[in-house]
Parts: sequence; structure tokens; C-alpha cells
Amino acid sequence: MPNILLSLSDGDKRIIFSLLLILIIAIVLIGLLGYILYRIMKFQAKKMDGLVHDVVVTKVITDKKQFLKYGRYKNWALFFKQAYIPLLIIIFAFIILIIHNSITGNWAYNPFSTDDGFGTLFFTWKVSGKYTDGQLIKFARLVVDNKPHLVAKAWAGYIFGPAILVGGVWYYFAASSLLARTIFLYKRGKDIFEKSLDGYTQSETLQNQSNNQQ
Repeated sequence: MPNILLSLSDGDKRIIFSLLLILIIAIVLIGLLGYILYRIMKFQAKKMDGLVHDVVVTKVITDKKQFLKYGRYKNWALFFKQAYIPLLIIIFAFIILIIHNSITGNWAYNPFSTDDGFGTLFFTWKVSGKYTDGQLIKFARLVVDNKPHLVAKAWAGYIFGPAILVGGVWYYFAASSLLARTIFLYKRGKDIFEKSLDGYTQSETLQNQSNNQQ
């Protein structure tokens, strides 16, 4: 292994380092997203309790079927309340894209392009250098492919990009919250209304009744 590392060119080492860095960042982001989703599910579980609490403790609802029907209604009502704004943002983004494509006649337009889209606002890199067939890349290096800059004809991308990202992430969390509440609703229905003999011992019950009568 040390001999392989020594035989690598500086370009090879830079590429390997870059790939490892990208892998580490991806793992961290996935872990962070998973943690956020877990926290959302815990919070939304408590939210579901709040939606159905009163009708249960006041015995307005006394069976599982009614409980689930009422819970689903309240759950979806809350979802539509949370989701209509991000949906409007997403629809607005696509209206802008359609207007742009109608004006330019370019229906293959990429709103995230680094030439005339949202991508012009970000750094991008590419591998540049000499290549050796069947061997490691020799004399290769990462070079900047795009530096942040403004392009007048990218106006649609500047609107579409942020709108679709904000709307998409917002809607994702609303949908995740709906799923979390749904799972917890069915769990609550099982816990509250389903009868169980777990831990029940008839002999102990009879003994307790006999002791009480004495």
C-alpha cells in the first residue's frame, strides 16, 4: 500500500483526496438529514396526541374505528395547512420556467445550468490533465470550471432554482410530518382500544378478589 501511494502523482493524490472529502461530506449530510427526520417524527407524534386528545379523554370517541377516522381527518387537515404554501411556491417556479421557455422557444432549457441558469452562482470543478489508458490518471488536477457570476439571460434560473429548492424542502418536511403522525395515530389506536391479555394471570385475579371480599 505505501508503495502504491508513493507511485501516485500529485494529480492522482488530489483526486483521491477530493473523492474522499466528497464521500465524508455525503455521509455527514445523510446522517444530519436522518437526525432531523427523527426529531421531526418525535415532535409530530406529540402533535398527533394534541389533535385527538380531547375527544378521547372526554369519551366523545369510544372505539378504534371512530378514533382512526377522526385522526385521519385532523391529520390531513393539518397537512394541507402546512403544505399549501410550498406547493404554491413550486407551482410559481414552474410557471416562471414555462414563461421563459415560451419566450425563448427553448423547451430543453436547464434552469440549473452553469452557462445560463442557477448554476452560474456556484463554483464547479472538473478534472483536467493527461490520461493514461489502463492506468491511474497521470498529471491530472482539479480545476475551476465555473466561478460565481451573473448572466442576464439566466433570470428564469435565478427564480426557479431557489423557489424549487425552498418549496421542495418545505414540502418534504410537511409530507414527512404527515407520515410520522399517521404511524403514531395507528400506534395510539392500538394502544388505547385494543384489548390485551399481556401480563394477565387469572389465578392472581381470583386471589385478589377473594382477599377483597374478606
